Amino acid sequence: MEKEYEMTDRSHGTIDAAQLPPLDSDTNAIMKSELQTGIGLSSFYYAFIFFIPVINWFFKDFAFFQFWGGMSVTWFLTTIIGMGMAFLIAYIHTKRYEKRLAQYDQSINENRVKGGNTA
Repeated sequence: MEKEYEMTDRSHGTIDAAQLPPLDSDTNAIMKSELQTGIGLSSFYYAFIFFIPVINWFFKDFAFFQFWGGMSVTWFLTTIIGMGMAFLIAYIHTKRYEKRLAQYDQSINENRVKGGNTA
């Protein structure tokens, strides 16, 4: 049986992206949905991150108020809340991706036209 893939450090040439065929409609739909999810979740996170300098500039008394062992509100937001948001965003993105794959798998199983890997 001939190997389909070979792990190597040798160069096998280059590919001109303009010569690649267009994506099939299912893959195109999945990629667009992934892009929308990523942009939406990233925008939410960036809005939070850019909110930190705003409160540092305009609400100094609140931003630098120390609590919980001398930690400032700004430090608490960027470390504890920011990490929680990163985990939440990753969880949401993963769940939405799994939901899309389940829908794709279901449509494949109903049609029985396509084969191969779905992920």
